[in-house]
Amino acid sequence: MKKVFSIAMASLLVMSCASTSKEAAETSEPTTITWIEDKPGPTLQEHKIFPTVPDSLWKSLGLQEGVPSSMSCFLLRSEGKTILLDAGLGAPFSQLIPKLNEEGVNPDSLKLIYITHMHPDHIGGLLKDNAKVFPNAKLWINRVEVEAWKAMDGDNAALPKAVLEAYKDNLKLFEVGDTLSGGVSTIAAYGHTPGHTVFQKDSILVIADLMHGAALQLKHPKYCPFFDMNPEEATASRKRILEYAKKNNLTMYGMHIPEGVVKE
Repeated sequence: MKKVFSIAMASLLVMSCASTSKEAAETSEPTTITWIEDKPGPTLQEHKIFPTVPDSLWKSLGLQEGVPSSMSCFLLRSEGKTILLDAGLGAPFSQLIPKLNEEGVNPDSLKLIYITHMHPDHIGGLLKDNAKVFPNAKLWINRVEVEAWKAMDGDNAALPKAVLEAYKDNLKLFEVGDTLSGGVSTIAAYGHTPGHTVFQKDSILVIADLMHGAALQLKHPKYCPFFDMNPEEATASRKRILEYAKKNNLTMYGMHIPEGVVKE
């Protein structure tokens, strides 16, 4: 059974589903997006992750045990292309490779990976023992994101720099507004990280880390988790993208959206 967020502004789906595009219809190949839960659930984000949320609001939303979340990525099939959107954490528990295998995709055969941003739970699965997990894939990342992490120092920048070094021969940079292979549009959603990007294909909108707690942030988008690097900018991006989804009747898919159902 497909589990969905039924909300006023848009349907927020988290299970595998399909949407048909004009281009795909011409080739009789539907566009599909498959949810890959990298970390086996359930996942709950504690109140301390959202430090500015008043206790009274947290309790009124029934979040005493935490706000439902997940650690996920997506497999998009569009216009004859198979595209991995983010690559999970690469931890011992990670389900990315087994789930890809279930979809008939193996690391050697995958040719396209689009990265929303360079936090560990989105790029850790790209490496194993500092070697490429996907040796034949072109890795597409927002130029702003790449340049920002290259300029950073400290432990937090170590993994992004290792990924960029390992994939340097297959690394491709895009500018927001570019349309990537498979007819995927790139949209700026800066703030969570300097170059945080969401991807759109027709009515599919992959919102990445725009929300870490949908049960909270759909109704109260002003609240940020402490790991939004620029909270003011992240809040503005969240409000803008949610309004964009509402106005254009888009279906949103997020890397931290749980499999359960939230009703308004």
